[in-house]
This record gives sequence, structure tokens and C-alpha cells, in this order.
Amino acid sequence: MRYFLLILLLCLSLVNVAAADYKTPDPYQIIPDLIAKGFDKILENQADNLYSSVGTNGTNVSTLLTSMLYQKNEFLVNPGVQKMKDFTAFWFFAFYIIFLLVGGIGVMREAADNSSFGNDNGSWRNQYIEIAIFAPLVWAFYLYGLQWLFSLEWVLTKSAYLEAMDLIAYTPTNALDYLMFSIINVALIIALYIRYLVVGLVSAFFLLIAAAALFPPTRGFAKMLFSYGAVMLFSRFIMSMILVGGTSIMSGLPFPLNINLAIYLVIVLVAFIFTTVCILYPILSPFISPLRYLIVSRSLYGQGRR
Repeated sequence: MRYFLLILLLCLSLVNVAAADYKTPDPYQIIPDLIAKGFDKILENQADNLYSSVGTNGTNVSTLLTSMLYQKNEFLVNPGVQKMKDFTAFWFFAFYIIFLLVGGIGVMREAADNSSFGNDNGSWRNQYIEIAIFAPLVWAFYLYGLQWLFSLEWVLTKSAYLEAMDLIAYTPTNALDYLMFSIINVALIIALYIRYLVVGLVSAFFLLIAAAALFPPTRGFAKMLFSYGAVMLFSRFIMSMILVGGTSIMSGLPFPLNINLAIYLVIVLVAFIFTTVCILYPILSPFISPLRYLIVSRSLYGQGRR
């Protein structure tokens, strides 16, 4: 009983102190305000924990996102890529020699088969000569080709970023908005980290993937890896276009829609959904390809009927 009275007196004293701080005569409003402020503090702490998990905070997150969207593609100067360069070049040459020997046997068998005489369509000989000539060019110039592709993506993204320089910077106004912004910002940062990892791995093992493309059993898998690398490389540019285009359209809306944080969150959410689709490309591509084939087939069928 004494402990209960002591706790009660302590609570009453805290209420009196809070009432003095709030300068309000209504004690019934103090406790809900304290609970609301405590709940807001919990949301802010969770948002700060999310930012800490990716090595930033609420103050520097905009700078980090901007640098990740604006920085050059320096995958080829990465120490890991440089270490793998000689290793992958050696194995590409080894697989190329195997391809020449095995493919040459196939060409001789085809030449000995009288049923294939004069049939150039689908001839393995033609494919063999094309790959035999093209593969050494890939080996010699793949670093220059990748650097040109990376520079092209950076120029496109930089152009989109420059268009966003005059747009209004939207900032959260309460704890819930702060938490929602932290979730989406952290998700975008993680997506950009995944982009760097995927493109870096494809760059490091480019020649091994190209060697896999020399052989029919592994050619489909190699094409998928190249496609995945290209999708992830240009995902940053498309993300920038979504953010720039969405905020540009939003800035042209009448007041107060042009400063509505909910609409801005929708724009950022669309960019996040797009990056998620890009990350899941290897899983989604088997479903996307038949759909694309069906659309093209229906289009051609319609033209044929006309």
C-alpha cells in the first residue's frame, strides 16, 4: 500500500511539473499530449535506426542519395574488378580454344553430311565463323565497350539530374512523415547498392559470361545475365526520370497540391516499385517475355488480317 501511494504521488508530481511546462490549467490534456509526444519520439527513433543501418542520418540522407544518383560509374576501377580481369581473360581464352576445336568438329561433320549440301540457312558453319571472328574482338575491346556504356548511362542520368536542380525540396513535417520518408529513402539507397553490386559483378565476370555464350547449352543463361546487368545499369537513369518527371508535374499542380507530401510520397514510391522490378528481373523475365511475344503476335496478326 505504501508503494502504491508513493507511485501515485510521483505521478501527480510529474503531472504538476508537466502542467507548469505546458502552462495549461487543463490537466486532462497533459497526459494525451505526453503520450502523443512519446509516440512521435518512438517513430523518430525508428526512422533514425533505419538511417543508421545504411550509414547515414536524417540530415545527410539527401546528400547521400544525390551523390549516388549523380556519381560516375566507376565499376571498372574497382579493385575487385581489376583483380578478376586477368583471371577471366585467361579462362575466356581457354574456352575460346575449346570452342574452336569442338565447333570445328561440328563444321567438318556438317560438311561431310550430304543432306546439308547447299543449305546455308541455319548452317552451323556460318555461326561458327561469326563467333570465331567476333569473340577475339570482345576479348580485346570489352573494357573500352563497357566504359563507353557506363559513360553513356552517366551522361543520361546527369542530364536528368540537372533538370531537377530547380525543383522544390520536400521535407517531412511530422514524425509519421519522417518515418515514411526514412523507409522509402533507405529502400532507394539499398536498391542503388544492389545496382552497384550487380553491375560490378557482371563487369568483373564479363568475359566468363561471354565464354558461356559461346556454347548453346549455356547461351540462354549468359544472355539473361547480360540483360540483367544492362537493366540494373540503366535503372538509375529511369529512376531519376521518374523522380524528375513526377516532381515537375507536381510543381505545376494548383496550390495546395503542389506542396502535398502525400503526392510526393507516391512519386517516390513509384520509383521504388520500378527499382524493385529491376532487381527482380531474373524472376520476372520468364513471365514478361511470353507476354511481350503475345502482344507482338497479336499486333502482327491484326496487320495481316487488314
